[in-house]
Amino acid sequence: MLNPSKSDCITILSAASELADDSMLPLDAGRLGLSRNGMQVAASFLIARACFKRVREGDGHYAVGSLSLQGRLRLDQLANG
Repeated sequence: MLNPSKSDCITILSAASELADDSMLPLDAGRLGLSRNGMQVAASFLIARACFKRVREGDGHYAVGSLSLQGRLRLDQLANG
């Protein structure tokens, strides 16, 4: 069972919330300021819960699109709840 850090989830969701609809955010731990393991756990958790409009995977690297409705709701819940 995945148990991501609240702050890691907020970091990824916040970065994706600033994307234009056609843009993709490469999930790079260093770029996001997260540990590699923390980023992977949070990303897997959020992707499994359909928080992004698009997800692209290639050679073990992921990129996500802008937030879906579920993603916006989850960001609000984590940031304010």
